[in-house]
Amino acid sequence: MTSWSLLLAGAWPGDVDRVVLEADPDGGVMGARYGLGVEPGVVSLLAAARRSVGEVPVSEHGRQCGDVWVVPGPETAEQARGVWGSGADALAATLAADTRLWIVDAGRLHAATPVFGLAAASALVVLVSGGRDEDLVQLPARVAALPVPTAVLINGRCSHETGELEAFTHALAVWRVDSVDDLPVVAGAVLAPGRSRRSWLWRQAVDVATAAAQLAVIGRPAERAEVDA
Repeated sequence: MTSWSLLLAGAWPGDVDRVVLEADPDGGVMGARYGLGVEPGVVSLLAAARRSVGEVPVSEHGRQCGDVWVVPGPETAEQARGVWGSGADALAATLAADTRLWIVDAGRLHAATPVFGLAAASALVVLVSGGRDEDLVQLPARVAALPVPTAVLINGRCSHETGELEAFTHALAVWRVDSVDDLPVVAGAVLAPGRSRRSWLWRQAVDVATAAAQLAVIGRPAERAEVDA
């Protein structure tokens, strides 16, 4: 979920540069939702990654929102799939060598998606799911398909206990957070320092981000996480 990508980036512990990369092959929403536009963005970032070696100059392709950099993706599925179909694997290698925290909003992550290579190069994947049984039933297969440490974030009311969910999904951890009707708006406001960072949602984001950061160190050296809608 795009909103939780932003929240986890803002709440991530430590003094680290944070970047949210919108890599949803079904099309992005950040540019329109937060008035950021999409150019420059993912398209220019992928082009730069092909040409250069070393750290990607995020300031040339992203927007700074509070203390988080956001790189918005193409808005339509046709554009997004065309871009990611040829660029995801190469970019994954570049990000794996980058010292910043990259949180990738990968949309509905599965083995056939063109951005699956980004997940395979990650230190940790966080799958975001609703709490209904019809949402949860898909999680064991999705966790099993991922070759890296994977956690699950349940957004909203759920009738099952956390331990039961961990046993069912075989995830490293399961976190449960409250559902918020206007989550995209709240997430955008929380990224700006101030009163919004004393909200209950922000405290939940801090708890999840702290736990995710601890799990990420058992994965690969670079600190990155992927968040799925």
